[in-house]
Amino acid sequence: MAAFENMGTFPDVGPTLSRLAVTPGVVPVVFTNGTKTMVSHSLSKSKDLAPYSAVFQEIVTVEEVKQFKPAPAVYNHLAETAGLASQKEDIWVISANPFDINGARNAGLKAIWIDRSLTGWTDRAEPSLEPTAVLHSLEDIIQTITHHYKDKLNRHVTCRV
Repeated sequence: MAAFENMGTFPDVGPTLSRLAVTPGVVPVVFTNGTKTMVSHSLSKSKDLAPYSAVFQEIVTVEEVKQFKPAPAVYNHLAETAGLASQKEDIWVISANPFDINGARNAGLKAIWIDRSLTGWTDRAEPSLEPTAVLHSLEDIIQTITHHYKDKLNRHVTCRV
């Protein structure tokens, strides 16, 4: 737990979370393989994350499903929890983990892969499941999502911590 209490973030996390908090139509949630207790604790205790803990509207975990990402059931659980089971294409999973991108795309969600190492999309486990977008930092996620919907933004975004 000590490691989670001291979890650091990349420099783009704070400014992006601040912008997400005031972006109309975007509902940021944490979607994690971790437990709700563990993630809640991390959000409240981490010096880098605690100032932004109120940005997240909800913490969605795999605990109730009893499966881990990238199982389709956990992404369906996310959609149900968000009230978007029939509009899964309106959910964006943002992650630097290829398995998370594959899981989201396989379940019909949109996905932004954060390619911090600048290597390009390299996961070929499921070649047909390309990310919706590939970005090198979080700074462009809002622009990417709003551009996708133009001026009809009434959508949900999930951010993975």
